[in-house]
Amino acid sequence: MPEGPVPPFTEPTGPAVDDASVLASFVRDEAAGHSPTFHVERPMLLVDRMVAAALRIGPRTILVRADLPPDLRWAKERVEEALTAEGMACLDEETLLATPVVVQLIGMRASSWDLWGSDIDDAFAALRSAATAEQPGPFSGC
Repeated sequence: MPEGPVPPFTEPTGPAVDDASVLASFVRDEAAGHSPTFHVERPMLLVDRMVAAALRIGPRTILVRADLPPDLRWAKERVEEALTAEGMACLDEETLLATPVVVQLIGMRASSWDLWGSDIDDAFAALRSAATAEQPGPFSGC
């Protein structure tokens, strides 16, 4: 299995907007445009077109990649700022259950993710549900 997100990859769609608009739309789970830096491929937020930076696993629950390459660490800070601005907080660092979720949803192994959300009970329920495949995958057509 390849490291990183697996196809289908798409070219960014929607209007060209600034980074802040893409991030805010992703956090709010709204249709997003794309910027030169960020774009959304449901349920992923990608940086530099190919690197998964965040993954939505629930309406107000997002996994943020903790181990972005050194040249992209600034992107993690931007994502976290957008989440904080929308009332979310980091609820668990380097979340162990994120690994099976990320493998199932985007086929990415050997990565580390932080759990963000607005409610700790809802976030951990979404995480458990995703880890046990109780929800359909983003590319299953559901």
